[in-house]
Amino acid sequence: MRCGAPPIPGAIVQSVQRSAGRADRAGNERAAQDAVNRDVYHAPEIDRSYKRTTLSTAETVVLLKHQPSIAGRAVLDIGVGTGRTIAFLKPLARRYACLDYSPAMVQRVRRDHPDLDVHLTDMRDLSPWRDESFDFVFAANNVLDAVGHEDRLRTIGEIRRVLMPEGLFVFSSHNRRFRLAGHGPRLEYSRNPVTQLSLALQYLRSLVNHRRLLANRRDGSDYALFADPGHDFGLIHYYVDRSRQAAQLDAHGFQLLDVVDMAGRELTGDDDDADSASLMYVARRR
Repeated sequence: MRCGAPPIPGAIVQSVQRSAGRADRAGNERAAQDAVNRDVYHAPEIDRSYKRTTLSTAETVVLLKHQPSIAGRAVLDIGVGTGRTIAFLKPLARRYACLDYSPAMVQRVRRDHPDLDVHLTDMRDLSPWRDESFDFVFAANNVLDAVGHEDRLRTIGEIRRVLMPEGLFVFSSHNRRFRLAGHGPRLEYSRNPVTQLSLALQYLRSLVNHRRLLANRRDGSDYALFADPGHDFGLIHYYVDRSRQAAQLDAHGFQLLDVVDMAGRELTGDDDDADSASLMYVARRR
């Protein structure tokens, strides 16, 4: 009589091996993206690269439309950066908190707003806050795109956890259907020789970075990971189309209310969005 467990069918072994391989690839993809983006966002003087102080057209349209969901409410501002959105959200909110995972950014905000509730933390882990702590969560500047697919879904889940029922989640994301999505660097031209020299040097930096990060490029059925113009093609960002983004939100307990392009136009149905590099989404927690 033979003892021990019966042999495992080869088909099952192959299935397990394929699953393990996918998990390894996903883990490597995540680690690579994290390492590349961390090098940029954790640079000591990264805050100097962010000089804008005004809202974008899309942000203005969305925040004006949904101002009643902000006024007198508890607001969480994810990826606050140098504090661009503070002046527009904090005066309306009953309680305002913000976070960033860049030490230089948080240090800048704490210097400029010493009484502000600002946290140095990662959006993938919102454990500093209890369930249903906020009425409104804002994640501008495509901040969700700085992480990969699994971490993006984890972040959406965390945001739902800290939102009150019927609370709003407003965020922007790179548009996969943008006509230049996934394209490499292009040399710009100027009649000013000094400006042209600067543009040429920027193009060379972008070209080096783009080639360096080609191995991290992913162009799958649900999403893409591209090195894009941000920081001279030195970052790896997540790209998704409207239908896939809507499905992600629905799967995590959100109802999609609005999609707005960079020009401030509300998109519905099959509206063309190929000219908009990013889109702004408004979703309600179910």
